[in-house]
Amino acid sequence: MSKASILIVEDDPLQRKLIKENLEREDYAVFEASSGREALAVIDAHPVDIAVVDFKLDGETGISVIVEILKRNPLVTPLMVTAFANVENAVEAIKKGAYDYIVKPIDFGKFLLVISRALERQRLQKEISLLQDSLAEKFSAKNFVFNSSKMEEVAFLVSKAAKSGATVLISGETGAGKDFVARTIHFSSKRREGPYLAVNIPSLPETLIESELFGAEKGSFTGAYERKTGKFEAASGGTLFLDEIGDLPLQLQVKLLRFLQEKEFYRLGSSKPLKSDVRIIAATNRDLDLLMKEERFRPDLYYRLNVIHIHVPPLRERKEDIPPLVDHFIRKYSEREGKNIEEISAEAMNTLLKYSFQGNIRELENIVERAVVFCDGKAVTSADLPVFIKELSEDELAQEGLSLKDRVKTLEVREIKRALLESGWVKSKAARALGITERMLSYKMKIYNISSGVQPDK
Repeated sequence: MSKASILIVEDDPLQRKLIKENLEREDYAVFEASSGREALAVIDAHPVDIAVVDFKLDGETGISVIVEILKRNPLVTPLMVTAFANVENAVEAIKKGAYDYIVKPIDFGKFLLVISRALERQRLQKEISLLQDSLAEKFSAKNFVFNSSKMEEVAFLVSKAAKSGATVLISGETGAGKDFVARTIHFSSKRREGPYLAVNIPSLPETLIESELFGAEKGSFTGAYERKTGKFEAASGGTLFLDEIGDLPLQLQVKLLRFLQEKEFYRLGSSKPLKSDVRIIAATNRDLDLLMKEERFRPDLYYRLNVIHIHVPPLRERKEDIPPLVDHFIRKYSEREGKNIEEISAEAMNTLLKYSFQGNIRELENIVERAVVFCDGKAVTSADLPVFIKELSEDELAQEGLSLKDRVKTLEVREIKRALLESGWVKSKAARALGITERMLSYKMKIYNISSGVQPDK
């Protein structure tokens, strides 16, 4: 059985025959075309994975043929073949959609390696396309916005996880989108009709985590006036998302491990085992390897959770995702506010691109939502952004070339400003957020010349 379908677009019959024979020797199904018109006819009639297109065709260029092929079928992966080792031709071809290029005379060893890489990319695109087609409306492709290769890999892993029943561990910083990834997996899986329940472990008092997760019998503890159904039982048939799993107490890690191994658990105060058909997805913003070394997280539980590991990179490591995310949030909140905002100014976008987004996508969304509220025209401008975004962006840019001492000072000023702004310029609240005394905060504001005036409107 052929591994993949490859279309050769080449007007030289001898060259076309040579390429075909080498590909068929590797068990590929090969289609032939001597012109762009014939190539499009093949694309319309047959499923094609790879299109190998010569740069110089009779009366037309291979680049124009690639453009037309991608219009007919965006999932085809084009490769350009050229007799001219010309960087400009190669760059133009790649800009128009070619995955790579091959220079004549063809080295078929290298050529087959390029084909193999192109097929892997094509397979990834199909996986993502299937994921996008299967998502429920709330977590549809229009909300899974990215432009970076790092998030393309995340999307691929999400599609694999959605097809599987395996346990998933999602890692990443606060606000990076771990909950969205978990929900996307659930709503694109066979369990989409079942419940999706999320538990944020640090938000629960340690004395109540066990009953919240596993349930409790009447009278099992003070205040247990009736039987309590836990999340494991309530989520049966669906998915249970355990957020910040690194904060789960050790004694409860043992019980979670037992459930993952035996698919059974006990209500607090009961000796009767209960079964639940629930899938576990866990997430963490902590370093579980470090917690294991410190004996605060069980290695056996880690291995049970880490069947499929999805790391969601922070926004500052994939800044190419900021423009499409900004456009998405502008459309989202413009519709809510009944406004006709069409774009964001170049200056405002550059300000956002310079900012580090410690709060990741959650912080970006909040900033854009606020900007849409303040915007009175058809474009979000720098004037619509919070003042501290521009100030902090400039601070970070200014750090280039600074000594370690000055970098530390810049960082400290930035975090103090952030805490003051987020607390509404209430020093006591800002000091608590920074983990210092109010007296120390006042001292640092004085030496760094940070004004304690009223909070700015923007």
